[in-house]
Amino acid sequence: MRRRKNPIPLLLMGVVGMILLFLFVSVLGSREGDSPEQVIEEFYDYEQKGDFGNSWELFHSEMKKKFGKASYIQTKNHVFLGHMGVDSFEVEVGDIEEIKDFEFSKDGPAFKDVRSAKVDLLYDSQFGEMTISQICYVAREKEEWKILWDYDF
Repeated sequence: MRRRKNPIPLLLMGVVGMILLFLFVSVLGSREGDSPEQVIEEFYDYEQKGDFGNSWELFHSEMKKKFGKASYIQTKNHVFLGHMGVDSFEVEVGDIEEIKDFEFSKDGPAFKDVRSAKVDLLYDSQFGEMTISQICYVAREKEEWKILWDYDF
């Protein structure tokens, strides 16, 4: 007489597999779902940690044309950490505003559907307390929000 196999372990493995697949897809797809606010916060979190390589990765391709990755990392380390003697700094991100048209530079492309926020970087440097204010822009590139700065001068 043949013994019937219990289908419960097989069903349980299937359910666990589906849950793991869902979690895996959710984690991989979370980058695409990031909001403009999240991308700006993530960029400046990396900057605060001195992880300029990962902050550079959040740049729009137009920004990457302006700064090679190695050059950006070296310059940020040299100027802010070296010359200014800054170990850490605080970041204050203002409210996000919608921008209908944004020109990256005189010779560069114009963007539609851009967001911006005023960002204040508060440094306690060897030259005393300093604040650098900058407008940070984000535009979609391949369905992801990417960082831009204004070079239209």
